[in-house]
Amino acid sequence: MLSVIIVIAIILLSIILAGIGAYVVIHSADEKEEIKPVIDVSGQYAVVVRPARESITAVKPSEASLRSWLETQPLSPEQREDLIAQWNESIENTIRTIDEGDKNGTATYRIEIGPKGKNYCKFVNEDNFITREQIRNHAEILPPYVLGCDCRLLPKQPWENPSKSGWKAVVPTHGNTYDVPDWRQLA
Repeated sequence: MLSVIIVIAIILLSIILAGIGAYVVIHSADEKEEIKPVIDVSGQYAVVVRPARESITAVKPSEASLRSWLETQPLSPEQREDLIAQWNESIENTIRTIDEGDKNGTATYRIEIGPKGKNYCKFVNEDNFITREQIRNHAEILPPYVLGCDCRLLPKQPWENPSKSGWKAVVPTHGNTYDVPDWRQLA
């Protein structure tokens, strides 16, 4: 009789433990369905990406700074407004390019140097590329560089090869800084 009670207790205990296990598995599956943040791979380790807008606004001048400096220049009010609008549009295009790249896994970009930008962007080669990690750590290398700048950021596609020499990384020139031009110039 005692052995029957022990067998029944073991069966009941097994049923209870199986129920607890099923409960834990079902509820942990709900937690796994959470949306994960966009990540950038840096070497072996995944690092949460700082939003592009936050990175850029931390290093680029504010609109108030732009307006203040433009007031000192011999320009008409319309020219000042055009330069500010062009600057803001360039910033928004750069942010949009990076945000789209973060969504589709783009890890490298290139800077297309416009005719006006060639006079100011000596730190960038025509066959340049920059990485998402560089953007995260040094957003100052992103266009625009000066007022009226016509450079723009584009994703670097693997099939693109601008010349026989291949792509050239944009590298710091003075330790950990880049020779980005002072924005207080007119292109």
